[in-house]
Amino acid sequence: MARELKYDVVIVGQGPAGSSLSYFLRKSGLKVAGIDWVDWDRIWGKPCGDAIGAHHFHETGLPEPSGDSLMQKVEGIDLYSPSEEIRVRVRGEGYMIDRNKYGRSLVKAAMDSGVDIYLRTRMGAVVMENGKLAGVKATGPNGETIIFRANIVVDATGSGGSVRRKLPESWPVYEPLKKTDASIAYRRIVELDYDIEDPEYIRIYLNEEIAPGGYWWLFPKGRHIANIGLGVQGGRGYPHPAVIYREKLMKRPDVGSEVRVLSDAGALVPTRRPANTLAWDNFLGIGDNGYTVNPIHGGGMGYAMTAAKYAAEAILEAHETGDFTRRGLWGINIKYMRGLGAKQAGLDIFRIFLQELTNDEIEWGMKIGLMGAQEAYETSVTGELKANLSALDKAQILVKMLGRPSMLLRLRLVADYMKRVKRLYEEYPEDPEQLPKWVDSVEQLYKEYKAKLGVTW
Repeated sequence: MARELKYDVVIVGQGPAGSSLSYFLRKSGLKVAGIDWVDWDRIWGKPCGDAIGAHHFHETGLPEPSGDSLMQKVEGIDLYSPSEEIRVRVRGEGYMIDRNKYGRSLVKAAMDSGVDIYLRTRMGAVVMENGKLAGVKATGPNGETIIFRANIVVDATGSGGSVRRKLPESWPVYEPLKKTDASIAYRRIVELDYDIEDPEYIRIYLNEEIAPGGYWWLFPKGRHIANIGLGVQGGRGYPHPAVIYREKLMKRPDVGSEVRVLSDAGALVPTRRPANTLAWDNFLGIGDNGYTVNPIHGGGMGYAMTAAKYAAEAILEAHETGDFTRRGLWGINIKYMRGLGAKQAGLDIFRIFLQELTNDEIEWGMKIGLMGAQEAYETSVTGELKANLSALDKAQILVKMLGRPSMLLRLRLVADYMKRVKRLYEEYPEDPEQLPKWVDSVEQLYKEYKAKLGVTW
């Protein structure tokens, strides 16, 4: 016989999004449950580059990593051209973390303040009553069936969407992820037999022969340990990144000089604009589940934390008003979409452009300085193309452009559509009833953009 438990909020998944939400709600006075199928040693276990900008902690108020959870302080990123002869150094404070230890610190803080955490508990089905989401059904570690009833169910289970994919397909939150809007990633955490120079700088390598539609990385975790991996665009028939790693990266002395492999794993990462809505009746979807990820580099931890912060605010407001419908939870959309979501959408437009470039075009663009350190930083922060477009009007730059007039035209097209999609997100509808019209506008913009850029996927 199933055991029934009643909560104000049930959070399915205790990764970066779910555990951050548990942490934010720990002193809210609400009765909160967090469930996850993993055990204590695998919290935040999804493979990742393990790098996160310091600004995410400043903006959300989450505790900064310290002690055993902090592996390496980061001062910036070195971005390499395909030949590796050109390096752009983008400065910015961040951290390389031990994901499991940092994640456990958030979960423990939530537990210590009264949040009920159920690990080794696998969600199986949603509980629908009279067309309304009323909770979830799960299986506990001893095989017991547990029904978690709640006013609000939060899906923080990643792009697979353990809750979302079981909801009615007519609900707007049921929004499948296109294969080409995702990256297939593989990484190893390894001990190396040499001293890593400048471990405070993480390294990103653009090379379509190694990482088509993505990039490969070497992120130091001190002098001798590094997170090394690559991501390739999904849905285009590229080899699996684990195969590429073995056949190409392992032949490099900086990668192949392994003493031992500490961990290796792969994952699917959404690399697109946010989901059309993060909220519906009695439901929120955050983190990879709501496609709240940086489309350029695939980093999701900081975006998940921000989405969790706004989710907590929406949940508290809904409980104050007693309105758990889409209208009562709509605040998460207003805050996320008009701010970070607008930047994310702009970067998504840029991502599509980058995935169509050849190694020769990337090399050439970096060589003539179309994207320097400051421009790269401003583009990542604002979601608008900050390439040196104004300089292109000057005679000396135009001379360099003579051999590639199509690049100039494409850059201007990309810059225009980045601004246009940002404006659409900054005008995200106040009312859920206006959502279909807004979605049509976004989809039409993408259709026009891809047609003009010549993208067929």
